[in-house]
Amino acid sequence: MRPIPLRDLRGAVFGKVDAPLPASAPPIRCVCTDSRDIKPDSVFFAIPGDHFDGHDYVNDAFDKGAVVAIVDREITPPAGKFIIEVPDVRKALGRLASHVRDGMRATKIIAVAGSVGKTGTKHLVHAALGARLPGGMSPKSFNNDIGVPLTIFAAESHWQYLVLEMGTNHPGEIAHLSRTAKPDLAIITNAGEEHLEHLGSLDGVRHENAQVVVGMDAARGLLVINGDDPDLERAVDGWWKGRSLTFGNHRPDDDEGNDVEQADLFATDVEVGWDGTRFNLNGSRTKLHVPQLGAHVATNALAAVAVARRLGLGDQEIAAGLAKATGPEMRLQPTSMPVDGGVVKVLNDAYNANPPSVRAALATLAALPYDGRRVVALGDMFELGETGPGHHYAIGRLAAKTADVLVLVGNLMCQHAAEAAGTVEDCEVHTFPDVAAAKAELPTLLQPGDTLLVKGSRGMAMERVVKSE
Repeated sequence: MRPIPLRDLRGAVFGKVDAPLPASAPPIRCVCTDSRDIKPDSVFFAIPGDHFDGHDYVNDAFDKGAVVAIVDREITPPAGKFIIEVPDVRKALGRLASHVRDGMRATKIIAVAGSVGKTGTKHLVHAALGARLPGGMSPKSFNNDIGVPLTIFAAESHWQYLVLEMGTNHPGEIAHLSRTAKPDLAIITNAGEEHLEHLGSLDGVRHENAQVVVGMDAARGLLVINGDDPDLERAVDGWWKGRSLTFGNHRPDDDEGNDVEQADLFATDVEVGWDGTRFNLNGSRTKLHVPQLGAHVATNALAAVAVARRLGLGDQEIAAGLAKATGPEMRLQPTSMPVDGGVVKVLNDAYNANPPSVRAALATLAALPYDGRRVVALGDMFELGETGPGHHYAIGRLAAKTADVLVLVGNLMCQHAAEAAGTVEDCEVHTFPDVAAAKAELPTLLQPGDTLLVKGSRGMAMERVVKSE
């Protein structure tokens, strides 16, 4: 981050001070929201949270080298330190990020939004561009109004691109992040049943993700959008008048045999194996390989191809970059676990879950070669509101058709998914009230050679089912 004089910092966050800030004060070189991460010449944003209040750690931040703290209440700083007071510390963090972003003229900002596949697509874009260009991406799932600004602050001056993931669970959050980051390019991976408790409906999800474009310049920006959902494209039409490229499945006709518009980029001859996913681009003979699992990976890789082409990379460079892509943790991550007499292959997809991501995980399990049985362990899917029981019922039936053994964990899965699974023959169903109970019993249900898929919402922490400790 380029150093920021204290007076510029105060102006950027719309803050007030009790006394004039001296021009001789050292400029800010680092932004922190956690007092444990303070570096010399830092600004500390004292963000109130559900469990901790940053204002309780202001003095600790000063002791560790912070020069100034951004607060929302009256605090007296020690000698040689400074306080800038604002009405809302989180909003002030976003204002400073927007100020810093305005100075990143040589760095292309790529925003990735959507219901499913944001993190994986972010990794694919980074891999494709990194074949030739210096750049970075947001760490882990830094995709909210704290994570996106922190990612912007951490960008290096010589980077030519920065990939930002943008998430939401309430209306208006994507628009706020887009206005903060002012993307040059934006990707919408898809729109599916997620966070319905607050977004209301699938149309509400589409409307929310469509707003990733509101911070873009229509004259210079590019939207890369999933063309398999015409309603999503229509939702974007109200916000975006600039250039768009579509990506999606190869669909010469729809289910009724009618001609449909073909996406600009599409995948054909998709092959899913334990070493990753292979596909042909727009029907060409050149097969691309991505070391991530699932047919949906091919679709996400199309978005990466579109972005990389826009930034001047050739297809051979893009293919070489995608072949080295690393996948995010606990997203269809292949591993193994020992059982009596041998081992079980594990697909750890436990980071999070909603109906479309569970469907994609089940499709991946079905596509992979296997020797023994298919075992699926599913935890509750959260934030679906009144639609939760119906979605769990539908997922339970689909999972029972995919699995030989189905392990259901949590209240919603045990009630509604188990009811649906009971209507499917030839599937052995086990229910457990919580992860601890499932973990204790799971080893007795597995056999050497089985393939186990583990998935659930983040609050379920389903990865504990397969942890050894």
